[in-house]
This record gives sequence, structure tokens and C-alpha cells, in this order.
Amino acid sequence: MSDAKSISRTPPIEVRRRLRAEVGFGCPICGSPHLEYHHFNPTWAEKKHHEPQGMIALCAEHHAAADSGAFTVDQLVGLKRAIHTSVKSSFQWRRKHTVFACGGTYAYQCECMLRVAGINIVYFEKDENGYDTLSLNIYDVCMNRIFAMRMNDWIARINVDDIEAPPSARTLVFKSAIHRVDLRIDFRDRTMLGAEYESVVSQFGIPAEENVVFCFLTGNMPAPVPVKFNHNSIQFRGITLEGCSMAGCDVGVQIS
Repeated sequence: MSDAKSISRTPPIEVRRRLRAEVGFGCPICGSPHLEYHHFNPTWAEKKHHEPQGMIALCAEHHAAADSGAFTVDQLVGLKRAIHTSVKSSFQWRRKHTVFACGGTYAYQCECMLRVAGINIVYFEKDENGYDTLSLNIYDVCMNRIFAMRMNDWIARINVDDIEAPPSARTLVFKSAIHRVDLRIDFRDRTMLGAEYESVVSQFGIPAEENVVFCFLTGNMPAPVPVKFNHNSIQFRGITLEGCSMAGCDVGVQIS
């Protein structure tokens, strides 16, 4: 089979990053950060390729419009530039039962899920229907807030290396080497998880017939205290925290 026939329509990761960055991590028409990748010069039908100069990152709506011929090649080339100072969107995931998971540690129905040096970093707030919504504050090394989320609505500065928010709106990746931030938020329904997580659900007394979503946080942040979150532990100031579960308390995970 030839390379032209076997090439995947999904661009390689470095091409996707380049295309997101050149439009400022938001659709150049509407600003949505939930981006897809449009081949226009040449089109995918004309040639199966991942040549960045002939591609552009667009939201699903405007990608469909571009596929239908709504924009000329010159217009699309002109749109390949960052015009935003920030991007914003919203997570749609809302459940009555949300478990916060980071570093093998789980927190449920806590007033604050993650507090660092006295500052609330991750917490959930109930909406008018009693569903959990996520609130989050991320600071750079100089304690400037570069990413903020309040009740699932988020806004991020774009002077960073990468912001990835797939159209599914289930994950969010935020990276900046200069700001020393590299974080990933991932929502997973219990149907996406294995027996290990069912035991966590059972431990918290969540009824088997009721839906629950896990909110995973992994990566690194520099402030208020440098912290590294991986799948199995939380590391800070030479200390490793792992394998804890908290429910119904003031703070789930507290780092001083």
C-alpha cells in the first residue's frame, strides 16, 4: 500500500501543535478553542498530506463550512494568524457525583479538592440543578494567574506553548515552558474506567445505579508551590503523597 493511500487524516502531533499556535489556539473566525484541522492547499481529496502551509486549524462549524467551499485559498491563508489575546470555552461535563483524582489520591464532596499554600486551586461548585461544576486557578512562576475556570467556564492566556481542547471537550491540555506549567484535565465517566475505579466509587458510598464522573489532574505547576502530579503520586518539596482518599472534609488534598 502506498504512503498516499495509508496516511491518516489526523495530522501528526507536531503539525497539530503548529496549526493551533499559529491561530492563537482559537478558531480565527469565532475564537473557539475546540479545533479541527482543515486541508485546503491542496485539499485532502486532491492530495493526502499534512503540509502545515496548506492547512489551518478551525472549529468544527467553520471546518465544515471550509470543506463546503465557503472560503477561498487566499482567505484561508489570511486567517492563519493569531488574533486573540486569550481563548475561552466551557466544559459540558456535569454530574451529581464527581470524584477528583490526582496522583493516586481521590477526593469526594470536599469543600476544596486541592489547596496549595492556602490558595484554592481546584474546587467544585454546585449549579442551579445540583450538579458539580469545576473551578480552577493556575498561576505562573511569578504568581500571575494564566488560566482560570469558574463553574466549568474557562479562560486562558495564549502566550503559551500549547492549548489543546479537542471538540469532545472532555480533555484540556495547557503547556508553557517559560511559565513552567504543563497540566492536563481529563473527565472520564465511570463507563470509561475499570474495576480499580469502581472500588473507589464504592468506598465513597456512591450508589451503583447513579452516574459518576472522575476529574483527573496530571502534570506540573510552579506556584504557589512547585508540584508534580503523575498518575500514582503527588510530589512537592521532596515529599511524595500517594494512595489517599478523602470525603466530606474541608480540603481533599492540601499542600503547604
